[in-house]
Amino acid sequence: MFRSLCTTALLVPLLIVSTTASANPEVDRMFAEQDANRDGVIDQAQARAEATRVFRALDVNRDDERVIAELDPQIASGSPGGDGFPPDIHVVLRQATMQLRDVDGDGRITRAELQQAFVDGLLKADHDGDGKITRAKLIRMHQGVVSPAR
Repeated sequence: MFRSLCTTALLVPLLIVSTTASANPEVDRMFAEQDANRDGVIDQAQARAEATRVFRALDVNRDDERVIAELDPQIASGSPGGDGFPPDIHVVLRQATMQLRDVDGDGRITRAELQQAFVDGLLKADHDGDGKITRAKLIRMHQGVVSPAR
């Protein structure tokens, strides 16, 4: 379960760059985790709830923030086989994750920042601007089509 949570935390921003249609199992997994009421739609509240769940699972010292060193186990577990990335790639992923999630640049990722990152990632698939993501919209984003900035 911990690995699944770590993978989720890394994959939301990485979904944007995926260009393969064969990634539908990942879409199904995301829906299974985030569509809590099983209505076929992920809304912003559900994205925030998933971010909270992930944050709590990864905030091992329970200080309600994550600093760059706390990202290491999460990044390593997201590697093929869970054995870790080569050091140079690990450093790049660590910095990119911090840059994406640490909105105010204070060197800490708070639960609110992670929630916003999940919502922002979700909205990249919201092509019609209704604030809700269907499986079809998520597949479209998974294939590399993102919605225009609003």
